[in-house]
Amino acid sequence: MAIQIAAFNHLLNQHPARRAELAIHVGRRVAIALPPLHVAGVITEEGWLADCDGEPEARLKLRHGAVLSHLTGQAPQLSDIALEGDAELATAVGRIIGQLHWHASEDLSRVFGDVAAQRMESLARGLFGFKGQLAFRLADGWIEHLREEAPLLASRHLVQRFVTEVDHLRDDAGRLDKRLERLEAALNNKQNLQT
Repeated sequence: MAIQIAAFNHLLNQHPARRAELAIHVGRRVAIALPPLHVAGVITEEGWLADCDGEPEARLKLRHGAVLSHLTGQAPQLSDIALEGDAELATAVGRIIGQLHWHASEDLSRVFGDVAAQRMESLARGLFGFKGQLAFRLADGWIEHLREEAPLLASRHLVQRFVTEVDHLRDDAGRLDKRLERLEAALNNKQNLQT
């Protein structure tokens, strides 16, 4: 959980105004879930999230559609967000989270320098569009989650096995159909000979 909290706090660090809004709820325990990512903790005086024991007072569960809407600049659907516990706190935290955006160039500049970071960001935007590339990575991770953790999607291996079994079944049905036709023809010939 410490890694998720550190990543969430890193995102908050890029938005001091949002952190100040979150600090209003000091001492409150919240949980934010976007499978397979989960973060829970207590809000500190500085607006950070800190690890804590105990159940969250409010839970905010985001479905995958909420993030895809956010990436495309649209407002998420109400069905993409589930609030549990203290609805007022969950709504406030949800509004703050909706205003967070990751500034990749800031992180890249620490590693590669400002000029290289700007060039990398421009290249990424030019090739795939930064939002598109980020959406692709998120979608890839969620598809993996849906296949392995919450099996709503079949893996490629299972689909291939299913297709192969359907092909065998089709071939068996075809052979059975031809065998029935031969038996019917033989039965008709036998009846014609007797009459």
